[in-house]
Amino acid sequence: MLEAVTADAFNNPLIGMSLVVGILGVTMSVLSFIKKKSGCEPELIRKALHVLMGLVTLSFPFIFKETWPVAVLSIVTAVTLSFVGRLKMLDSWGCVLKADGRRSYGHLCFPLGIGILYTSTKGDVLFFCIPVLILTLADAVSALVGIKYGAHKYFTVDGAKSTEGSLAFFTFALLGTLIPLDLFTTLPAAATLFISLIMGILGMLFEGIAWRGFDNIAIPLGAHLVLKTHIDLPAGELALRLFMLAIILAFSIAWRRKTTLTGSAVLGVTLFSYASFVVGGIAWMVLPLIVFTCYRCFMPARFQTTENKHSLYAVFSVASTGLIWLFSSHYAQKPEFIYPYTLAFAVHAAIIMVAHVHSRGLNTNRLRILFNGTLRSWLLLFAPFLIFAGFSRQSVLLTILAPVLIAVPVLAFYFSQQDPTRSITGKTRWFKQAAFAIMGSLAGAVPVAFMH
Repeated sequence: MLEAVTADAFNNPLIGMSLVVGILGVTMSVLSFIKKKSGCEPELIRKALHVLMGLVTLSFPFIFKETWPVAVLSIVTAVTLSFVGRLKMLDSWGCVLKADGRRSYGHLCFPLGIGILYTSTKGDVLFFCIPVLILTLADAVSALVGIKYGAHKYFTVDGAKSTEGSLAFFTFALLGTLIPLDLFTTLPAAATLFISLIMGILGMLFEGIAWRGFDNIAIPLGAHLVLKTHIDLPAGELALRLFMLAIILAFSIAWRRKTTLTGSAVLGVTLFSYASFVVGGIAWMVLPLIVFTCYRCFMPARFQTTENKHSLYAVFSVASTGLIWLFSSHYAQKPEFIYPYTLAFAVHAAIIMVAHVHSRGLNTNRLRILFNGTLRSWLLLFAPFLIFAGFSRQSVLLTILAPVLIAVPVLAFYFSQQDPTRSITGKTRWFKQAAFAIMGSLAGAVPVAFMH
């Protein structure tokens, strides 16, 4: 009789939703009371909420038969928590959600991330629970390890994280993937290990590049994407991907001091390069890595000593156009899109070389700088393009045309730089640079279309 009552209760989504809301309310109130009475470490309180509610969400595939109750729960929870600090009746919860004093949207991103994940996985137990385990345990442990043992810091968009915390995340993400795959699937042991190692590294990268609580969305959705794109691969292919990921990560970290990028920006380069390899292949990976490796050598001498100044916004700017062509090529089955892909990185490289020059008209010296930037970026990117594309008549003609297609957006960027007081490393500069790179690469798609 008890089993029948329980089954009927879980068949009614409103009962399950009410139960989750009740647990959240009680948990928030109890943690708020503990914080006020004990003066406990603020981050411990925040992570206690993170872990407890994360464990509660693991029950969703078992108590909800459809996706809509979880979607409604996630939206209602996010909206309710957004009023903490604005409504007097919710003031007591403020010390739990914003205990560390940092500006963060994590309390909103967590329920939204869970809702999006559950909807995406349609309640599949394995594909839902592994990302939630990683979000719940790995993220919390990495934060606490970073606070207590984080001696080696790297900078992010809004602060700093620690190498020790990232390694703790890697360890728990690996275990959070390995144990469920080993217990609940029939995957070969080698494949299980390789997927878990890849998940550990990529999960660490997702956590490392996120800021202001957006890791609560990036981690579960990123983990789901990793599972979806790797779980059906043979062990040999997984071994190759793991090897390439390890090589890219090791190289990016080893080369970081020869760049102007912050720590999280370097992790962003690793993530983009691996995605380029998985989606496009070796050529699509090598081209952005060439820019990463060489761009500093082409900057003016007075900027070559700049240390860790360019944040993840710079990586987003340079990678954004490439991502458009990478996925367009993959889904449209158009390998010739590697030409506008190469062109986009060439435009970015040229703009990086001339960004310090503000527009005051054109004279011989400025024309020389713009010409040198265009020529250097052309040689830097289109020499390897010819090698990968082959020395066919078509690829040679496209390479000859490339300097013109690089020069036009570079000139447009130059004439947009009229204010000498404006920062050349701010967000506006990177958005503008991405827009001009898109313009140049779209122009490059025109001759490709005519030649095919």
